[in-house]
Parts: sequence; structure tokens; C-alpha cells
Amino acid sequence: MHLLYPFAKRFIAGEDLPTAMRSINTLCGQGYWSTIDILGEHVHLPEQADAAKRAYLDLLQEANRMGHRMDFSVKLTQMGLDIDPEFCKRNVEEILQSAGNHTVRFDIEGSEHTQRIISMCVDLHEKYPNLGQALQAYLFRTGSDVENMIQRRVSVRLCKGAYKEPPSIAWQDMDDIRANFLQQAFRLLKEGHEPSIATHDEFLLTEILSFVEKEKIDPQSFYFEMLYGIRRDLQGLLRDKGYRMRIYVPYGKSWLPYTLRRLVEKKENILFVLRHLFRETVGLRRLN
Repeated sequence: MHLLYPFAKRFIAGEDLPTAMRSINTLCGQGYWSTIDILGEHVHLPEQADAAKRAYLDLLQEANRMGHRMDFSVKLTQMGLDIDPEFCKRNVEEILQSAGNHTVRFDIEGSEHTQRIISMCVDLHEKYPNLGQALQAYLFRTGSDVENMIQRRVSVRLCKGAYKEPPSIAWQDMDDIRANFLQQAFRLLKEGHEPSIATHDEFLLTEILSFVEKEKIDPQSFYFEMLYGIRRDLQGLLRDKGYRMRIYVPYGKSWLPYTLRRLVEKKENILFVLRHLFRETVGLRRLN
């Protein structure tokens, strides 16, 4: 197991809260915002979900001491969605009640959970306006989900999507995924509430930067978001251009399942990591 850790630690802020907070403090000092994810998903025992909830409550206490507004990414399967939806909802509400001025955002997870996650977000957002939702551009349904979130003023993190989904519900061709990503990103930038545009794709970033300039969109009205340890050159460039750059920071002892799941679920994920590590080494191609 530990043979993989030297590779994994490039993309994970540590195995425990004190180590992760040192990394998050460093990012804050460098002018970045953070989305924090305590690793873990698909729990099957109530005590596992309770432990995950307590870990988020401890994290929130530490974040409040820092005095810097953050985004907390929560997986509902980690909070007990597959055990009992009401039990899951109670766990999430405890986190939301403790969040203060921080944002809590539901990860979208795989398609078998999509509708339940979005339904719970819509339900809880009426009481907790600091609740946001992640959406995946490769799903056919995402256009209507984006419209729903815009109407309800739910903050959206838009990403391409990392799970293996069938052709019946998701685009498979990257050109199609990119086209829908741009369509939804443009809508969110013009009409959404503090959206987060989560991509490392230089083609998409170039198109989005051009759109922002053409439409005179306030750079402080949205975030760019990238993964911890991926394309640090792009992260610095966008920050230096005056955009709010948010880093998705995972940490926790479940780093091995996280790493393996991302690497084996889709061959594209392995290529994604290798390609972006190479591009960070050789430098930018389009955005200078």
C-alpha cells in the first residue's frame, strides 16, 4: 500500500487534519482559495458515517480559527445516503449548521446517486443558502440541472466528470463533452450565483477567458477551480491575472481507495494525470 503513497501525496494534502491544515494555510498565504474534501465515500455502517460527520465538524472548527472563507466538499454516500436518506440528511444538517460563512458543496458522485443528491441539495438549500452543488458536463441531464440551480441561486461547481458512465446517459466523445461544458459554463458565468469553473483543460480555459473578457464579466464573481497538485503553473497564472483560484484539497486516511478509484475507473484518468504532469513540466501552451 505504502508503495503508492509517494505518488499519491502529490495530490493529497496529508492523512490527518493537522497536516492538511498546514497545506491549506500555505495555499491561503499564496493567495489561493480552498475546497476541502475529507476522503471517503460509500460507507455502509452508521458509525462510519458518524465518524465522517465528526471529522467535518472538527475541520470546520479549525477553519473558523483561520478566519478565511472556504468551500467544503461533502459526499452524501460518506454521510450515509445508502444506509438511510433521513439519517444522511441529519448528518449533513449538522455540518451545515456549523458552517457559518463557509460554503458546503455536495459532490455529484456516480449517476446512480445523481438524482438523490440533487434533490437533497434543492431541499436543504431553502434553509441553508450556503449549500452548493457540483455538476458534471458529460451527463445529458446537466443542462436542465444547471437551469434549475440558476433559478434557485444555488452555487454550482462545473466539472467534466470523472466516473465511467454509459452512452445512454453521458457523452463519450471529448469534443461533445467540451462543447457542453462551455455551453453550461457560459450560462453560469452570466446568470449563476458564484459558480466555480473546474477544469485544467487549456482549450476550455482559453475559451472561457475570451468569453469573460468579451462579456465584461467581473473576475470576482466566480472561481476557477483545479485539483491539488495538478497544473500548479496554470493555478498561479490565473491567480496572477486577478481571478479567484480555488484549489480542491483532499486529505485523509482513505487516500489509497481515492487514488486507485480515480486511476482505474477510467483509463482517461491515468492519461489526465500523466498529461498534466508533463504539461506542467514543459510549460504553458496557450494561456501566456
